[in-house]
Amino acid sequence: MAEENDIESIKKQAEEYLNGWKRAKADYLNLKKEIESQNKEIKEWLSKIMLLPLLGIMDSFDKAFNTVSEDLKNTPWFIGIEGIKKQFEEYLKTQGVEAMKTKGEKFNPAKHEAVESVDPPTGGGPPAPVGESGMVAEELFKGYLINSEILRPAKVKVYK
Repeated sequence: MAEENDIESIKKQAEEYLNGWKRAKADYLNLKKEIESQNKEIKEWLSKIMLLPLLGIMDSFDKAFNTVSEDLKNTPWFIGIEGIKKQFEEYLKTQGVEAMKTKGEKFNPAKHEAVESVDPPTGGGPPAPVGESGMVAEELFKGYLINSEILRPAKVKVYK
């Protein structure tokens, strides 16, 4: 009888140890998932912080390309700079960064930062839908998305 009590006590103790091990394993797996989730968030946050200043370089490229004269566009120097810009755009794409379309769209404060409101164009022709009140009239600085989330809102002029 004492032997049976010892066996039962050992079985009970083994079951307690097994249950404790199962709880510890579940806690470990939950902690592992939480750490992986936090690491993913940190990686995304760091990516945004590192990519945001590079958008200023894209702004400079865009400004330079919008002001260059037609006679310079076929020079080897310009073609080389254009190649560098394309490489830079490709790099941003590999990081999940893409420019937002803004001109002619309805103003959205989540995607656009209005820096000025302008009067709709007047003229002899039919009214254009882009001249409607609340529509983006002009893009001053491109807005960018990263993995479909807003990285930087576009700075725009909006029709009154």
